[in-house]
Amino acid sequence: MPDPAVPVTPARAPADDLWSIDEGALAVFARQLEAPQPHRAWYQLRREAEHVALVPGFDRLITLGGHAIKELPHQIDVVQRVLRQMGGRAILADEVGLGKTIEASIIYRELAIRGLARRTLILTPASLVGQWQGELEQKFFQRFETPTDPDDWQRVTKAIVSHDRARSRRHAEEILRHHWDLVIVDEAHKIKSHRGATYKFIEKIERDFLLLLTATPLQNDLRELYNLVTLLRPGQLGTWEEFRAAHLVGGDHRQPKDPESLRALTHGVMFRTRRASVVDDLDLPPRRPRHPEVKLTKAEADLYERTTQFLRRLYREGFVQHEDEEGEAEDGTSRRRTGKGMVQLAMIHLRQRLCSSSKALAESLEHLAEGERIKPEYRNIARQLAGRARKVTTHAKLNVLTKVLKETPDRVVVFSDHRPTIELIEQRVNTLRPPRTPIVYWGALTGPERDKRIRAFHDDERSVLIATRAGSEGRNLQVCNVLVDYDLPWNPMVVEQRIGRVHRIGQKREVHIVNLAAAGTIESYILHLLDKKIKLFELVVGELDLILGEFGGAQKFEVRLADEWLAAENDEDFARRVETLGLDIERSSATGREQEQLNSIIAPDDNATRLARRFESLSVPARLRLGLGTSHVVKAPGWEAKRQRLGVHVTELLEALESIEPIGG
Repeated sequence: MPDPAVPVTPARAPADDLWSIDEGALAVFARQLEAPQPHRAWYQLRREAEHVALVPGFDRLITLGGHAIKELPHQIDVVQRVLRQMGGRAILADEVGLGKTIEASIIYRELAIRGLARRTLILTPASLVGQWQGELEQKFFQRFETPTDPDDWQRVTKAIVSHDRARSRRHAEEILRHHWDLVIVDEAHKIKSHRGATYKFIEKIERDFLLLLTATPLQNDLRELYNLVTLLRPGQLGTWEEFRAAHLVGGDHRQPKDPESLRALTHGVMFRTRRASVVDDLDLPPRRPRHPEVKLTKAEADLYERTTQFLRRLYREGFVQHEDEEGEAEDGTSRRRTGKGMVQLAMIHLRQRLCSSSKALAESLEHLAEGERIKPEYRNIARQLAGRARKVTTHAKLNVLTKVLKETPDRVVVFSDHRPTIELIEQRVNTLRPPRTPIVYWGALTGPERDKRIRAFHDDERSVLIATRAGSEGRNLQVCNVLVDYDLPWNPMVVEQRIGRVHRIGQKREVHIVNLAAAGTIESYILHLLDKKIKLFELVVGELDLILGEFGGAQKFEVRLADEWLAAENDEDFARRVETLGLDIERSSATGREQEQLNSIIAPDDNATRLARRFESLSVPARLRLGLGTSHVVKAPGWEAKRQRLGVHVTELLEALESIEPIGG
């Protein structure tokens, strides 16, 4: 029998038959099966291929069972309508946080499994390239490359690249040499100007299918909406002069003259799901934040003050530099770090560890003292501060955490992003009486070891999971409902992601969020902004991005906060700067909500609301597919409640899945 590891090149389906299954691929599988005792993998592949071959067109979605996510009903419906009714060309305009990336990824998978998306290009802002690549690999098991050299395009067929790099001269030349089956443009509102270089570049790309992802297709001017729709489907809205005469109110370029007639035009190209119509489906319990007082010991407070003055001195010398200052050059290549920029990561690490623990701070100070990029004077100061940090033996935060753990009989998740701090917490948990089991969970663990530790956390009701951000990514921890932020990240999105590990679909209990912010430190200011200005602990899905959108996003918040803190002359000066920062956040929130309301005026009927109205008319199998969004019913959170609501037995449910019919069929 041929070796399954050896690639076999099947014959390509006829170019003029876009909807056919590649018969050549099936022939290869058939030949393998004729060999004696074929490997079981070939049987499974053949079975999957036959399954694909039996699906006519897009009457049924066939990749849902192969994702590491639980798709929501509105996402499935969007995918089906884009593929069935819009020919794979659409603006996905769901409100922020409702899964446009997931929708686009499922559309890609449905096209790809049918042989219709062999060449796929994803254009996104530079800051989101890594996120797209990670989500496609972790959630959809698809490996996309991120070309950095123009010569890479000769071999790449699945690529993610930033807007700026793609339109740079040499990269653009190579991209435009090829015909692309599918092009996905994320943050499409950033290319809204028809005179912009990125817009003109995308116009030139030869493609069959095009998806534009944006929560705000209209921001400041209806011309922006016209440009996006025209890029997607030229002629849909007529000429600009015709559109302006029919839909613009004189003197106001944002308000449509006749919203109803504009919605009728966008209905054929745009989808928008509103947060209010989805939040009930998520069925998430309330968040209950707690901020117990943490008062530093005299030694800790002295160390904090001295280290703060040291960091501010380095900032004035120009040693503190931020990631967004090291972007791409105009030709799409990465800029090289300057000598001072080489100290950047050490400075950021030091800043982040300032309020974590003296043990973590000592490690970073010692690392800085060993460097050669700063003056000997500064290395000596770093060494002296590290010595002070090593002498701290009483930890105020640790004592408050001990009290929280003694008051909480159930499981607890404690988050810290710093390994020395995690070791300190682990030692303390080991001393508790009655005993509790510390389970350390960080990025350095192997996959099997991570699974083993998560199982141990599930099995032990009194265990304490001590986790880093890297270690907990992608893990569902809703078996627990108490979360402790031992150190507060400066980036609000990281805080939200931590909460999301326990406050997610399937969580039935109130989620308690305990924030250990030391009084009189930068953490107390961060907590004030998160709680009072951003109102992070009251938000529903997607609202953080909405609130910080005009501000520049969560990473911009972190950079701005760090700059204001380092530039401040004293605590009073920093307090004034934080007040200004809070006012800017409030303005950003107001602008974001105004834009969201404006875009809802011009968008078609709410997708989720329309779906709910349609649900009652569907047959039981169709309801199951629509309501659960995956063939793995028995693994889906809440499946038992939905089964009872539908009035079907388990056997009927499973039989229905075996003979599932198309939705609406």
